[in-house]
Amino acid sequence: MHLVETENKNHPFLLDEEFFENFTSIHTRKNYLIDINQFLEWVHFYYKFNEYNEIRRIHIIKFRNFLAETGGHGGEACSPKTINRKLASLSTYFNFLVEKNLAPANPVTSVKRPRAEVKSPTNALKKDQVLEIFCEIEKNKNSGPLHKALLVTFFTTGLRKSEILNLKIKNYRRHGGNHILEFIGKGGKLGKKLLNPICVEAIEQYLDWMREKEREVGENDWLFQPTRNPSNPEFLNKPLNPKTINEILDRYAKKVGIGFKITPHSARATFISELLDIGVDIYVVAREVNHASVKTTQEYDKRRKKLLESPVMKIDWE
Repeated sequence: MHLVETENKNHPFLLDEEFFENFTSIHTRKNYLIDINQFLEWVHFYYKFNEYNEIRRIHIIKFRNFLAETGGHGGEACSPKTINRKLASLSTYFNFLVEKNLAPANPVTSVKRPRAEVKSPTNALKKDQVLEIFCEIEKNKNSGPLHKALLVTFFTTGLRKSEILNLKIKNYRRHGGNHILEFIGKGGKLGKKLLNPICVEAIEQYLDWMREKEREVGENDWLFQPTRNPSNPEFLNKPLNPKTINEILDRYAKKVGIGFKITPHSARATFISELLDIGVDIYVVAREVNHASVKTTQEYDKRRKKLLESPVMKIDWE
């Protein structure tokens, strides 16, 4: 077993590097590491266990209850969705340990999972709010072209933050009479996204702006590059900092008077909600945003069923 080096590891268990390296996404590896370390630190603190074969199903159940009561940030309860994710992480890891003969059985098996409920749906914006943001960007004479191309891409593609930040110029290309983005999605899967003409126009204007500034726009250069780099002013050919995206969204949201917090995932939620509102079939929307289950897409459906629109009125047996 190869030990994975981690910060603040307050338990004696060895973590096998092979398990984590099997995931292509850095984000996925990091989340598994956080979830597994939290459980191992908890079980060592309360039970003084040092070996995987000491862990039983009852300990997983007690850990689940701990998460549901005080296991979140600041002693808050974890949401059902977070608890299910952590239990899934543990189950996957114990399956690996069983396969490697490092544990006698998977103690997570058959542990009851909490019912997944959306406690506070991601804040989706209305169409007029999005258009107000786009108009506000036009007033920015310095970084406006970057901000508009970036936010238009978010709101018109439904791509995740990591999928957009990892784009290179070669991933933006013509496909027949249209333009597409080729991206790396969850699990390292390659995907293609057809672009709305509004998005194409914003990206083209941004690339022209980059050329005017004699910035690097070769096919292997990053698509969305920062306009400044305080630590190294000469080095701008790099992906944007993820925090920068949140700051840009927050800035324009405040300028147009949006009274709730929005994030890059709000743009994804807005994209999904807009497609559902204009009548796109929910299964088509689920495929468009790469949801593994249509149930996930349903969480974004803000439409309200009207009594008079019930299909019962379509029945005619006279």
